[in-house]
This record gives sequence, C-alpha cells and structure tokens, in this order.
Amino acid sequence: MPLVVRLARSLLRSAARPGPAQRGLISGPPEQPLGPGESVVGLLAMFVAFLGPAAWVLAHLEDYKKRE
Repeated sequence: MPLVVRLARSLLRSAARPGPAQRGLISGPPEQPLGPGESVVGLLAMFVAFLGPAAWVLAHLEDYKKRE
C-alpha cells in the first residue's frame, strides 16, 4: 500500500473515532456570581464590539458619499 494512502487512512481513522471525554466541564450555577461591575464591563465590551463599527460608518456617511 502506498505511503500516502496509509497516511490518509490513519488520519481519517483518528478523526472519525471519538476521543476521550472532556474533563472539567461543570454545569450549573457559578460558584462565584458576577458582580455588577463585571456585568457592566462585559455589556460595554459587547456594545462597542457590535455597534461601534456601525456607528462609525453612520457618523462618516457623508465622507463615504463624496466621490473625489
């Protein structure tokens, strides 16, 4: 059997076989709840990440309309 075929077989076999179960995943409520400061920082970061670029484009719309 050619080397390429054996290599492809071994790669595909390991990808199709399920690996060991992940450890350390805990479901349920957190042991230490988030405080209000951490919540504000997280919401502010999401606001800037999602709405910041759209606000930039809308604020500079007149510059984009100019064709120089």
